Amino acid sequence: MLIAWWVLCSVETPVSRTLLESRRLVSQGHVNPLGTLYGGYMLEWVVDAGTMAAVNFVEGDVVLGFFDRMHFVTPVRLGDVLVFRSWVVGVRRSSVSVLVESYVKREGEVKLATIGRMIFVKVGQVGRPEPVEKGVRCDAGWEGLCQYFQMWRSAADDVLESEEPTASGDWHLISHFLAMPEDSLDGVLMYGGRLLIRLDELTFIEAFQLFPSLYVTAGVNRIVFRRPIYVGDIVSVRTGVTYVGSTSVEVGFVVEAFGLRGRRRVADGYFTFVNMAGGKPSEIKAAPRGDAAALRRKEESISEARQLKMLKPPEGDVPWLLQLFTGSR
Repeated sequence: MLIAWWVLCSVETPVSRTLLESRRLVSQGHVNPLGTLYGGYMLEWVVDAGTMAAVNFVEGDVVLGFFDRMHFVTPVRLGDVLVFRSWVVGVRRSSVSVLVESYVKREGEVKLATIGRMIFVKVGQVGRPEPVEKGVRCDAGWEGLCQYFQMWRSAADDVLESEEPTASGDWHLISHFLAMPEDSLDGVLMYGGRLLIRLDELTFIEAFQLFPSLYVTAGVNRIVFRRPIYVGDIVSVRTGVTYVGSTSVEVGFVVEAFGLRGRRRVADGYFTFVNMAGGKPSEIKAAPRGDAAALRRKEESISEARQLKMLKPPEGDVPWLLQLFTGSR
């Protein structure tokens, strides 16, 4: 079977030809009190874009397995039209790695809004992983980007194998909710994008309990979707503050589901929020907090966010992220 799979994967598509594009209009129901796009909607839309690219490539059903290094680069405002572009940048036996970028055109300028990285798993009718049976090859000039995603995918293996964060004694049980049919695409499994909207709300509550203020989502990190949530499951979410800086707070979460299939850990990861009282990053009046791992996540996030803010609109249908590996900034 291994030989047969490699033969099938000899059919390779250039990464550039996996591009799928979609658009969203930001309306009144999508914005926060600052008049900018609510982070939960952006997360769901990014997952929508990634899901469509993965489904289009594998020609079958997929589920979201990993969501990482999602940066909110430029605020998106009421009335903006968001353009999403997605590429399949890597393939393993039953999974694909997807890069999703979004940008806005405003007042004659094109601005990068978000970048996210995801892993989707191809599944069959009973929800079990199935072979992708095709591959991708790197375009000329894209080698640095492809190598980066190979390393990122290998690093993701370590995250997938470890169950972190661990809910400690000072974490809070924020919510129970019932997974409903409207939370699903197929009436069976809860959709990852819908879960992310819920998690954005619940982790915000944790940040607010630490220091009441007006927060916006700045990024998400290392979100692992470990096991499926089925329609009819009761879902519980525990949250806890894992890092407190001068203007930002990181909140970890652990999601469990229980029902006819028993109790199980289904997802975990981290959200980062920035205090935007007065419309600009403002001081969080709480004691600094964070272990070495949290500080490392913070430093990596800040470093990459600064690099992303320096990117220029690309020429043609290529990723903004490609500039980090070609020296074309």
